[in-house]
Amino acid sequence: MKSEFHVEDAEEVKPIHIKKYIQLCQHMAVEKNITINGSLATLRVFFKYLVTEEYLDEFENPIRKIKNLREEKRVIITFNDDEVKRIIGDVKDKTYSNIRDKLILIILFDTGIRVSELCNIKVSDVSIRHILIHGKGSKQRLVYISKIMRKYMRKYEAMKSERFKNRHKDDIAENYFLDQCAEQLSRSRINKILKEHCNNVGVRKGVRCSPHDCRHYFAQKQLRNGLDVYSLSRLLGHFDTQITANYLRGLDQETILNMGRIKSPLNKLKI
Repeated sequence: MKSEFHVEDAEEVKPIHIKKYIQLCQHMAVEKNITINGSLATLRVFFKYLVTEEYLDEFENPIRKIKNLREEKRVIITFNDDEVKRIIGDVKDKTYSNIRDKLILIILFDTGIRVSELCNIKVSDVSIRHILIHGKGSKQRLVYISKIMRKYMRKYEAMKSERFKNRHKDDIAENYFLDQCAEQLSRSRINKILKEHCNNVGVRKGVRCSPHDCRHYFAQKQLRNGLDVYSLSRLLGHFDTQITANYLRGLDQETILNMGRIKSPLNKLKI
């Protein structure tokens, strides 16, 4: 901005400058459209902040009418049922860390919550039938506790109580999942837990083996089981059902036909 347009103040940035930036990124052909759109999202947050702080009038926001670039529609490849079974089965039920790690994997696959949301679960968020999740944008939602989750939650809570029984309450973090020092478990640690067991069981190369892939598995599995997109978006904490609909691209045509066949409107009508 400074060298090309002699612009040094944010108030001087115009839509044409942002369009020129997009054209430059496309001309360099280093970044894909999805990456450029990510940069535009950052700029939107920045200029929205300037409007909020009254540096700019809302109609002076230079990115207000700038649209995202068309992105390539990618098919989401995620875990299959056999891989999930082997990943979870690879964790032994012996130590505190074992039980904790197994429960973490079960919750990621069984609820589809984000890894950051899992890290932030507090003991007070957990009830008998559901867990209160603190999602993006300070939005809260509930996710269910399945039978398999409840089974391992009981095991973990018993091991956790035994593991830290000699510690003072003030020295134990309020988070549900704790490391060996009774502190909040980190995102990087959860990434390592999943990667380790994916490597042990030999997951296909096309799957990245990140916690977000557990979220993809959950979404596609629920769609295969016949859950509607709106209900799924509520469980995933999406603001827009269009985001949830992207997971449909990972389903093969035969699966979609079978889902339609099972949910046929005339199935239960006596004709």
